[in-house]
Amino acid sequence: MMNYRTLLFTILFSITSIAFAQVPLRSYYTDGGLVPVEHSVDFKHLKLEVSFQPEEKKVIGNVEHQFVVLQKQVDTLRLDAKNMEINSVLWNGKEVQFENTKNDLIIRFPESLKWETEHTLTIDYVAQPKKGLYFIGWDDTTGRSRKQIWTQGQGIDNRHWIPMYDEKNDKVVSEILVEFDEKYKVLSNGEKLKEKKVKGGKKLWHYKISHPHPTYLIMLGIGDYAIEQRKSESGVNMDLYYYPDQKEQLEPTYRFSKRMFDFFEKEIGVSYPWETYSQIPVQDFMYGAMENTTATIFGDFYLVDSRTYLDRNYVRVNAHELAHQWFGDMVTARSSAHHWLQESFATHYDMMYQKEAFGKDYFDWVRRNYNDQSLNASKSDLKPLAHSSAGTVRHYPKGAFVLEMLKYVVGRDQFNAAIKYYLEKHAYGNVDSKNLLVAFHESLGLSLNWFWEDWIYRGGEPEYKVSFEEYENEGVFLVEQVHEMNDLVDLFRMPIYFEVHYTDGSAEKKQVIIEKQFHRVSFDLDNNKKVAYVLFDPNNQVMKKVSFSKSTEMLLNQAESAEHMLDRYDAIVALTNRDFEGKSAYLLRRFMAEDFYGIKNEIIQHIVPQLDERALELTKLALADEDSEVRKSIVENTVRVSDELEPKYRNLLQDSSYQVIEKTLELLAFYYPQNIEDYLALTEGVDGDRSNNVKVCRLKLKYAHSQDEKSLNELVDLTSNSYEFLSRVNAARALKELNVLNEQALANMLNATFSFNRRLSSPVGSVIDHFYEQKEYKKMIFDYVTNQEWSSDEFKKVSKYYLP
Repeated sequence: MMNYRTLLFTILFSITSIAFAQVPLRSYYTDGGLVPVEHSVDFKHLKLEVSFQPEEKKVIGNVEHQFVVLQKQVDTLRLDAKNMEINSVLWNGKEVQFENTKNDLIIRFPESLKWETEHTLTIDYVAQPKKGLYFIGWDDTTGRSRKQIWTQGQGIDNRHWIPMYDEKNDKVVSEILVEFDEKYKVLSNGEKLKEKKVKGGKKLWHYKISHPHPTYLIMLGIGDYAIEQRKSESGVNMDLYYYPDQKEQLEPTYRFSKRMFDFFEKEIGVSYPWETYSQIPVQDFMYGAMENTTATIFGDFYLVDSRTYLDRNYVRVNAHELAHQWFGDMVTARSSAHHWLQESFATHYDMMYQKEAFGKDYFDWVRRNYNDQSLNASKSDLKPLAHSSAGTVRHYPKGAFVLEMLKYVVGRDQFNAAIKYYLEKHAYGNVDSKNLLVAFHESLGLSLNWFWEDWIYRGGEPEYKVSFEEYENEGVFLVEQVHEMNDLVDLFRMPIYFEVHYTDGSAEKKQVIIEKQFHRVSFDLDNNKKVAYVLFDPNNQVMKKVSFSKSTEMLLNQAESAEHMLDRYDAIVALTNRDFEGKSAYLLRRFMAEDFYGIKNEIIQHIVPQLDERALELTKLALADEDSEVRKSIVENTVRVSDELEPKYRNLLQDSSYQVIEKTLELLAFYYPQNIEDYLALTEGVDGDRSNNVKVCRLKLKYAHSQDEKSLNELVDLTSNSYEFLSRVNAARALKELNVLNEQALANMLNATFSFNRRLSSPVGSVIDHFYEQKEYKKMIFDYVTNQEWSSDEFKKVSKYYLP
């Protein structure tokens, strides 16, 4: 029998457990990147004197660090230094003991450094970096490749060529002195203080930045360039680098550079925070671009002529990297958990400038794409925006959309005021997500913790199930939040607009805070008017998934009359899945009435495969459309080319868009192989964009048609290191399609697999694997790799081909 004390304890324990179970709790993902790296000193100034032996991929440097002691007792200092040869370390001018672990440089002082005292470290070293700094073209024996040296410090790769404290939570004033061949141009961070000739046909360039910035943004760009100089309305000098032999690419590439600079200064409300701004294209860049302080590096695949501009231009990336000069360079995330404060803001402002450059419909289309990407990311996990492992989609598209929603909630003017306050308060410092929240409270008096909880600290997105019913004198929206709720995702709170539109063109709207699981939103209806259509969250202001079933009549009215392109687009998408009388004729009329390619392309995808009279009429219209995106869409969705339409498709072989030419050439070669010589003649001399897309396509088709050895040799040559990576990948894939491999192509492609650039090494490696799976090519690959000498790193790549 249970005794009294045991019974009493059991009762008390149960009551306590129930009480604690009822306490509201908040659950979040754990994050190893939340806490910034500890450091015992504050680095203030970095002065680097550097020269190069490019053929040996060697860096010869001397770096001086000035720092202040942060802690009471510091007798050891660790710097990041990957695989360097350290010749000497001086502390305040005196030699000091050090240990080089090939990962760290550990300095042991003869005595403890006193709190808050200033010191200098000088390190003489040699490096042959595999990351961080890259030598391009110096190993091309034919001399055709561009010769460049450039850096990419983010995430933590500058430690491969400078011994330094390589973390974002400490900032320095950097000063770089570079000695190099006078034939080249040299760019680094900040203002160029000096450029003078020195002995041996060389020059000395001296750059220094005006304010502290993170060390991962220290940069160098060296190569053969011309420079266009412009000036912003506020007087900031802008240097725009381009290749001297491709001046025709200057205007299309930098078309909006000055205008976006002026726009950002006005929109952000804080003057550009540095003294100069430069942009420099480089070959074989592994990302899109990098926002190095005052000196953006971008992949030269964005250096475009007027025709490539139609397919891939630099405008978005240009705006993104410029916005980073405020968000990331001036104000920097304290740790990787707050990385969104850099990328989301830069993406948000690049999205804003796309609206300025390309119009509201384009801007809304980008937002919708970001909405859909975010929903898709949540299928994998529910990590929040403020998390070091949130991933690219959340740090860039989702975060940009979230900031646009924040602006929607507080209003554009108030949003801008708070951002101005945030930037000025934390100028040249480090920030975390709470600093931004506090900025809205301190500058506007707004307590937006609920928004941070829903959209920044926790993951997921709302899913709404919506319906609308008409009753006597009343129209009712029923809204239910139907997404799965758990410890990491709860109900969302957002102000959402509801609209009722009448057939006479009038409308009513109201905004309601949707925060509960169920809401009933009522409108008083005028019996003298007929409802044409209704909208829940017009123009997709709130990131969400939504199901809202409407009648066909209502969708038809919405497709024709809704103000915003996205609402018309949603109606068109819904209608393509409905059967109704005159459907194809109706969609064809909508195609002719609409201007934006997103809606036109949706209609193309639905009608063209039907191969009827409406499809023929639509195809003729689309082939002649002034928007290259529409012409591209009709080619991509074509399932048959009739004799009647062949001449119209043939005309596209001289289109203004290189991508349209390439896709059309492939299409016509398939349907009319007997005309291949004519098609090849029409595209002769057209190389295409920087990836040589048209040239590679033409060479591939010519060899397939006639086994022309010259065409094959040109394709093989395009796989070599004389060309940039996109051309090499295109050519390798063409050889895969032809299923042709020779020893020179194999050598070129194996060389590609050794590249630091995974956008080259990975796809080309897959091509080699394709051939290795075939008996006739497997022996060729085995014989070649086993008869060559490889470095240890190269052998790791080719060893899988050592099985006969």
